[in-house]
Amino acid sequence: MTQSNIKFLTFNDGVAFVFDTDENDTIIANTARKYRFGNEKVGVTRYYGAKQNDIELSKVIHIHCDEKIQPDMALVIDCTRYKIEQVQHDRCKNPPCTILSLSQRGLYKEKANDF
Repeated sequence: MTQSNIKFLTFNDGVAFVFDTDENDTIIANTARKYRFGNEKVGVTRYYGAKQNDIELSKVIHIHCDEKIQPDMALVIDCTRYKIEQVQHDRCKNPPCTILSLSQRGLYKEKANDF
């Protein structure tokens, strides 16, 4: 692949906050980590694969690569809470990224932008 064919990812679609959760799936507020993200397309394979497992995917995003993100964490974008259904680390993209498949879980009452 020549230098001119390299596609660079952008992270300019918004800001996401990732939180740890406790055993009751409650957000632990002081654990917020802030990430700029880019939207991904929800492909047919990913969509129907989730559907077969009774998961309704709402959104797929990419953030800068972070191996610490786990599916038991919560993610908040514009006060909407999402469950992280799947985490994929893609080191072949430029820059390397983490792709998160998300299902909507309602509103997060705190103002996430304050973190």
